[in-house]
Amino acid sequence: MTVTSPLTISSARPAPFPLPAGRTALIIIDMQRDFVLPSGYGAVQCPSPEIFAQVANLIGPCLDALRAARHLGMTVVHTREGHVPDLSDCPPTKLDRQLHANKRHVLCIGDEGPMGRLLVRGAYGHDIVDELKPRRDEVVLDKPGKGSFYNTDLHEILVSRGITHLLFCGVTAECCVATTFREANDHGFECCVLQDCTGGFNGTIVSATMDMFCAYDGLLGYASTSKAIVSIAEANSANALAQLEPPAVWPELSLNPLHASYVSGAKSVVQVITSIYDSLDPSYFVSLTPRENAIAQAAKLDADKTVDVDGTRDLPLLHGVPFASTPEFNMSATVIAQIVSEGAIYLGTVASPSALLAANQTTYILTTTGLEPNLPGSVSTYLTTKGSLSTTGITLPSPSTSTITILAHSVLDARSLWATLVRIPNPTGEPLFQHFRDRPIISVDYRGFEGGGIRYAVALSSAANEKFLSCVDSIFAKTGGLPGRKVPGQEAGSALSTAIELASSPESVMTLEKCPNSSISALETIANMHALTSTKAVFTKAFDSGIDSPDVLVVQLSTEVMTGILALGACAVVVKGDVVFVGAKGIDARVLDAGVSAQAQKYDT
Repeated sequence: MTVTSPLTISSARPAPFPLPAGRTALIIIDMQRDFVLPSGYGAVQCPSPEIFAQVANLIGPCLDALRAARHLGMTVVHTREGHVPDLSDCPPTKLDRQLHANKRHVLCIGDEGPMGRLLVRGAYGHDIVDELKPRRDEVVLDKPGKGSFYNTDLHEILVSRGITHLLFCGVTAECCVATTFREANDHGFECCVLQDCTGGFNGTIVSATMDMFCAYDGLLGYASTSKAIVSIAEANSANALAQLEPPAVWPELSLNPLHASYVSGAKSVVQVITSIYDSLDPSYFVSLTPRENAIAQAAKLDADKTVDVDGTRDLPLLHGVPFASTPEFNMSATVIAQIVSEGAIYLGTVASPSALLAANQTTYILTTTGLEPNLPGSVSTYLTTKGSLSTTGITLPSPSTSTITILAHSVLDARSLWATLVRIPNPTGEPLFQHFRDRPIISVDYRGFEGGGIRYAVALSSAANEKFLSCVDSIFAKTGGLPGRKVPGQEAGSALSTAIELASSPESVMTLEKCPNSSISALETIANMHALTSTKAVFTKAFDSGIDSPDVLVVQLSTEVMTGILALGACAVVVKGDVVFVGAKGIDARVLDAGVSAQAQKYDT
């Protein structure tokens, strides 16, 4: 199991800095042409050509750190500071202060420079330098401010991937790096700056900033060097810090091993898709993409020979990944198009989604049927928060409550797809879509659930049986189980029960969607809607009401419970059999982290 790791930067100040597997990311701040090449915005800012040359020399050490992070399998984020062309996201204080500061500033933000308009998105100078060009499976974050968290999705991007520990490098130490470092500390991340690949335009201030990062016994974080990361990479195998699926033998079409085989050249997409069509059972499908069409798309993907600076194939994470859906998904559905745009291959629609996965003939299946109990052990199920993914082009069973469910070989695979999709812009005007920033901010526990433990509450229904209770006990067993602390869950459990009653009543919107000719009055339905809205608020608050509030509510899956989960707009993941972890609307990352951690445990039922 690679959920935890002994790898540590032992030479970090003021103490060793751990690098937990699957939870460590490298954040490269603003290594843009505008900041590190002679004719960009940074050269305008810097008072000394000699000092500016030192900043430009950071490219080499940053590349060393980047190569090490890629080898170890870390998440990598590249940030770019810049503004929309009309500068509407650039505060007058930022624009005017530079313009009027002194006569040396002959150009300011938005002015035309040798590499295009300075710090304007889309200009040549705004992009990352060629040596550090991001891979297509890495995150590129555009930010309008000095801090990388302000008015961006960085917090959500990191927590959606389970990240708790951050390594920083880039420019400038005294401005954007320092601001982001402090922000990250406030958000709960453990932070370490790599000093030899972080610099700025005032040597005295840079030196003081470096000391500040790890001052007062690590008040803000830690400091180290790229050399330490390179040494760790040289001493460990590839992907030593990647979080991998828990089974000892991965299914052939599980995401990470499939992606690795494409990158290494061990497999081609044509080989994989041909093998699927040679062995698949057509009876699983309602509508099957013609074999020749799928193989033609695979051949097109194989023809992509893009490589990174070291000659390694540069492929999107979903490159060549087969997926299918249930029939309510139109082929032109937004979410289908988004997955295909990331390189995946759509196989068609299926009537029996779990059977196709269990037969290892796809990596993912999308459905709107909610969660099903007692699926094959090789199938994991994740119900997304309603509104987190686009439902345009999908005929929803219940437009007011239905959402997308992801079936995959592991919870980790499901999380990887969700984390990819939530970063892709959705069509404007979609009434049910919620942007990241409209959802709750999930606090970060740097210890992870493996170290900090999961606070869990158990909601017992009248149908709860001994097998369910035994399974819950085994998941959180003191020996070999998932670290956890049982907390009271009366509020969350009561809200779920109330939601079941409200959603099942004749005047509920869910009932009326099934029986549109009902004689129920509009006032009765409105009253039901108001009551459900209040119940949702109680349910959500129950997960954020102090030290004894649960991270997840553990329930036994049934048709009634599924009705309540949908009515609440909650997210959920099946852990084993009919044991489900449920979270409030918008805290998908926390529920997925718990599911990944639980699935990695070697418990028996």
